[in-house]
Amino acid sequence: MSRLFILLFTLLFAGATLLSGQTPNRPVPPWVPSYTFVLHDTSYQGYYLTTPFRITGNVNIVPLVILDSKGYIFWYRLIPVRNLADFKYRPEAQVYQFISFQNPQAIEFHQMDTGFEPAGAVSTVNGVRPDAHDFQLSRDGTYLLPGVRDTLIDLSGYLFNGLPGSAATNAVGFVVQELDADKNLLFQWNSNDHIHPGDAYSGYPYAPGNYDYCHGNTIEEDMDGHLLLSFRHLDAVYKINRQTGAILWVLGGKDSDFAFVNDAGFSGQHDVRRLPNGNLAMFDNANMAAFPKESRAVEYRLDTINWTATKVWEYRHSPALFSSSMGGHQTTSDRRHLINFGFVFRPDPSFVLVDDAGTLLVEAYFQDSVMSYRTHIFDLPVNDIQRPEVTCSQSNGQLFLTAPAGFDQYAWSTGASSPSIPVSDAGTYQVWVNYGSGMLGSEPVVVADPDTGCPVSSISEAGQAAPKSVLACYDLLGRPVPLPEYGEKRGQWYVVVYTDGTARLVGY
Repeated sequence: MSRLFILLFTLLFAGATLLSGQTPNRPVPPWVPSYTFVLHDTSYQGYYLTTPFRITGNVNIVPLVILDSKGYIFWYRLIPVRNLADFKYRPEAQVYQFISFQNPQAIEFHQMDTGFEPAGAVSTVNGVRPDAHDFQLSRDGTYLLPGVRDTLIDLSGYLFNGLPGSAATNAVGFVVQELDADKNLLFQWNSNDHIHPGDAYSGYPYAPGNYDYCHGNTIEEDMDGHLLLSFRHLDAVYKINRQTGAILWVLGGKDSDFAFVNDAGFSGQHDVRRLPNGNLAMFDNANMAAFPKESRAVEYRLDTINWTATKVWEYRHSPALFSSSMGGHQTTSDRRHLINFGFVFRPDPSFVLVDDAGTLLVEAYFQDSVMSYRTHIFDLPVNDIQRPEVTCSQSNGQLFLTAPAGFDQYAWSTGASSPSIPVSDAGTYQVWVNYGSGMLGSEPVVVADPDTGCPVSSISEAGQAAPKSVLACYDLLGRPVPLPEYGEKRGQWYVVVYTDGTARLVGY
C-alpha cells in the first residue's frame, strides 16, 4: 500500500469520523436538549435566542433558551407545549416575543419584559385562526399577526402533481391582522381575496380538504410602511398596500415583476427581511431548485425602475446542505449573519454565525431529532443581571459545589435540584436559579481534578480553542491542491486538513 494511499485513507477516515456526529460540549439543565457549540471567533459579544424542540416523540415541554456569547445557557424557561417559535428581543419596545403552539387552534403570541416576566399575550380575532409562523410589532407599536381562514374554491380545471383538483377545494387563505395595543382590529388582508391557488407550484402538497396553497411564513413592515409577505408554496414575496390591500409587486414565483439578473431565484423561502441598506435578505430553502438542492442565505438588491433583482451576497455552507423546511437568516448592523438551517440534523449544523466574508465564526449542533424554527442574535439589556456565583468547598475528602442561598429553585447540569452538590468527576458544571418566569444560569465552572480539591476555575473566552485554519487541501487521489476561493464552485470533493489536526471531506 503506497504512502499516498495511506495518507488519503487516513484523511478520509478522519473526515468521516468528524462528519458522523458531534459530542455535546455544553452543560444543560433537565429537559433542555444537549448541544454542541463550536466557537471559532470570540468577537461577537451578544446573545443567541432559540427554541430547540424535538420533531419526534411525545415530549410536550419546549424551552426558551438564551445562550451567552460563549454558547452557555444564560437563561431558560420550560413551557408545556408542543412547540415554540420566533423567540426574539425587540429593543425599541424593550420586550421579548415568542409564539407558543399546542395545536392549530391553540396558538398564542407572547411578550416578556426585560426581567423575563410575562407581559401579556395576544391572538387573532373575528374567527381567524392564528398561525405560528411570525410575530411582529410595527413601528407604531401595533401587532402584526398571521392567521388562516378557509374558502371553498373550484379547482377542477387545474392539475396538481398530475391529478385534477376538486370542485370543492378547501383553500387555506393566509391572513394578516393588525391589532392596536387594546387588541382592536385595524387592518385585515386575506390571500384568498387577492391570489388564486393556481399560482402555487405543484411540487408542494395538494389536499382537497385542506389546500395550503400559500403557506405564508413572514410578515415584514417595509420602509414605506407597507407589508412584505413571504409565501413558501408560491416561491414568492408579495408587497401589499397596508391601506387598500392591493398587491404592489411580486418577487419570484410564476408572475414575478422582477427579473433575476445574476441568480436563478429562490424557492420554499423563509424569514424575508428588509435590511437598513434597502436590500432584501432571506433564507432560501431551495425546495424547487434543480438537483442537487442546496439551501443558502441570500441577499438581493431590488431595482423598481428597471425591475431587476440582483444577488449581492449569499452564504452556502460547506459541505452543502439542504433544509426542506423552516430556517432563518438574520443580518446585524455590523454585517454578521445568523443562519438557522431549520429541518436538518447532524452532521449538518443547526445554526451558524458568519461574517460578511463568509468566515465561519460559530457553529451549533442540536442533538438528533432536535431543531429550531428560527434562531436570533441580539445585544440584550442584561448587564445589571447578576448571574449566580458557584462556590467550591471540601469536606472529609468530598468536593462540593454550592449555589447562592435564597432561591426557590435550583437546577444543576447534573440533574440535581439542591443548593449544593457533591462532585466526584472532572468536568464542566453549571447551576440555574429561578429568575423572572424562568431560570438564570451561573457562569460555567470547570473541575479539573476533584481529588485535588478547590479551587475550581471559570471558563473565560481566552480559554476557548483558537480559531482553526486550513493547513492543506487534497483531491481524492491524495494530491495537494489549492483551496477554492470563497464562493468558488468546482463541483468536486476535497479532503481539507486543519491546523488543529482534524480533517474533513468538503464539497466545493
